[in-house]
Amino acid sequence: MTKRTPEKDLIDEFVAHLERHADESVKIDSIININCKAKKFADIEFISKTSLHWVIEVKSNDSKDRHNTVHKIFGELLKETGRANRSNCRHAILIPESAVAFYSRAFQSINRDKYLGFGRLIPIDTVFTSGINGVNQLTWEALYDAHKP
Repeated sequence: MTKRTPEKDLIDEFVAHLERHADESVKIDSIININCKAKKFADIEFISKTSLHWVIEVKSNDSKDRHNTVHKIFGELLKETGRANRSNCRHAILIPESAVAFYSRAFQSINRDKYLGFGRLIPIDTVFTSGINGVNQLTWEALYDAHKP
């Protein structure tokens, strides 16, 4: 049996929510990958009901490595832009709904203009959050601004 990880649990929860999501642009039509250990794909890749190709990197703060996941988000997203067949993709990240404040506070240690510039460089189309009640979306900017010091 495969060892469970916080990211895999989050992926499974997210996919279950999207399979019955009302928004056809994020509702799953076909899955390309849902394996956070895949070398040739993002953690989650799928085609939506409206034929959008979603490329999603998943991070969770539910681990002993939680502070390092903040930095890994940038590297994983940059790696995705170097892959073939990425010109028509929607890039996103997925974090637990409960982790918005954690990531926002951590990202606020980065100059806001540089953080926002990174989001335009990729470009990051959305930040998905998933929790027991479903999936929500934030902009890259809203994730930065979510924590109120």
